Amino acid sequence: MEYRVLAVDAGTAKARELVVDATGPIHAGVDIHFSRRTWERHPLDPGNVLLIGGGPFTISPLIGANRLTALFRSPVSMGLHASTLGGAAYALARTGFDAVMVEGESKQPLIISVLAGESGYEVKYYWLEHNELARIYKGYGGYKGTRALHVYTVDLLSDRLRGLEYRVLVVGPAAWTTVQGGIFSWIPDSKGRPTPVVDSASRGGGGSVLAQAHGVAAIIVGGPRRVPVRRADAKAVVERAFGKSYFQVVKETTTKYRYDPRLGTGGTFGVNYVHYRELIPALAYNTIYMSRSVRLLLHEKIIKHFWRPFQEVVFPRSGPKPWRTCGEPCSVACKKVWNNVKLDYEPAHAMGPMIGVITLSDTARLVEIVDDLGLDAIETGHVVAWLFDSLARGLLERGELGIDGIPVMDPIQLTPETSRLNARLAEQVITSLVMRDKRIPAIIAQEGARQAASILDEEHSSIVKARGVGFKDLLVYAAFGRQGYMTPNYYWSPGLIAPLYVLGRYWTNYSPSYAEPREYARTSFTRALRELLIDNAGMCRFHRKWAEKVLQHLYEEVLSYHGDLLEHARSLYRRIALYNQNAGAEPVPWESRKTMDIVATIAAEIGVKGWEEIPEREKMLAWWEEFYQEIRSLLGLQ
Repeated sequence: MEYRVLAVDAGTAKARELVVDATGPIHAGVDIHFSRRTWERHPLDPGNVLLIGGGPFTISPLIGANRLTALFRSPVSMGLHASTLGGAAYALARTGFDAVMVEGESKQPLIISVLAGESGYEVKYYWLEHNELARIYKGYGGYKGTRALHVYTVDLLSDRLRGLEYRVLVVGPAAWTTVQGGIFSWIPDSKGRPTPVVDSASRGGGGSVLAQAHGVAAIIVGGPRRVPVRRADAKAVVERAFGKSYFQVVKETTTKYRYDPRLGTGGTFGVNYVHYRELIPALAYNTIYMSRSVRLLLHEKIIKHFWRPFQEVVFPRSGPKPWRTCGEPCSVACKKVWNNVKLDYEPAHAMGPMIGVITLSDTARLVEIVDDLGLDAIETGHVVAWLFDSLARGLLERGELGIDGIPVMDPIQLTPETSRLNARLAEQVITSLVMRDKRIPAIIAQEGARQAASILDEEHSSIVKARGVGFKDLLVYAAFGRQGYMTPNYYWSPGLIAPLYVLGRYWTNYSPSYAEPREYARTSFTRALRELLIDNAGMCRFHRKWAEKVLQHLYEEVLSYHGDLLEHARSLYRRIALYNQNAGAEPVPWESRKTMDIVATIAAEIGVKGWEEIPEREKMLAWWEEFYQEIRSLLGLQ
């Protein structure tokens, strides 16, 4: 299969066309990284190319098929990582390319324009002074941060953008100062201003790679609005497979993300709090140690102060609904907007119950701050929660973080008043993280939370000994090699911290469940392969219930690709594993007690015999080892 890549060198300001044999962006990216042996370079070296591309079904009759997938060596995990962003391939494909790959390094912040017209595509480069970019972030066109840079980029190219379908990919201030920066894209309105809807490829620090390795601040892609529909026969393939209309297939399989009449709500935020209830981890994951009655008490507070205000605005009984899409034509409209702020479960939970904030207006404000700064919200939530937990346990003094209070992490004492206190302190920590104006936040920003925990354990050894718990034990993460790590998505699930080669995504079994390690490894591995295929195809995982069932047919009947897709996914995953071994970023045994306890406590919660008490470290590491050996066996690495 031909996959067209535009390779843009930020250092020489030259671009060249590549045609690679690949089934999608992950396949193309893995091949390119292997061919360049990028594991020999630091993740923030200009040689760490970042490929961001769509799948083969963009601008087709298939909705949910216009997602962008970024592939890069992560400065967080230190291995290959994939991160996705909604809808933007709908604009990228109009350039005539499937992907843009950034290489080389600009010494000044660079905006790259890849726009197509009737006479073909054109690549242009616009350099900024560092202090000019800082001024833009501080405020431009009535916006700050990533939104301000979006507006600046649109204004810069306003004459060229008339009549084009386009998207702007930007990084925020955090991408230049931390390893947790994401790639953000605000959906533009008719005047090019950002709407409340933003999507980001944030996990793994792809924005930090763009900024610090390549000096790139923004990429704008687009082309003519009216273009021929590609893969016109794709919809018929789905209808034949399901024996019903395509619209009906989509409607039946995406109920959760639009509106579930059984629950009276929709979207990830609306559904998760009423579906998972007390099984949702909160308060720095300390809820895993709490009785069900205490967790239910906390859940009642979350529903009253956090979920119900969302529900009343987003799902009014009559009138227009504040539901939006990620930028492509899609009937699901999964983006739910509350008082002009788009709230999804993961970012809202990160800036909400995970850090002791249950007042929705405060969470919405923090979500906006994180988005404008260009931070990975999930990682930021873990960092703030970990520091709050360390303060509450007396391992840190508030002066060490430069904040003016002590957070409240006790579910009994959590009230709207204490929630607002926590939100104010969280904003101070987040600002310090990006500004690097205090020592501890600066270490976390530059080295990541795992390395910071090791440093703090050493520097505060006497306090750690006296308290009987260390900084590493309070941080929830999976470890890779000597430096890499990944914090999990917010579910009480062993699969999110198990020894898999790519974490921080849903490439695993993430249900709140338990199984013996080899069985759990098999279900997690199967899920990883299917999720990899969805990302490689540029499909939205909210459409996975129908897409997974027909993906093999689509590749065969529409693209004339006759390979076994699951075997193809296994081969790709194996190559990622081999790359990560070469990079020194393979999974290593758990270091954190709380991480291990996620496995033990969910087993006890669902009544598995032998897990009534939290086991010793040796038993948990044996579980880890057995899971890991099964994964290696499934990959043929033994």
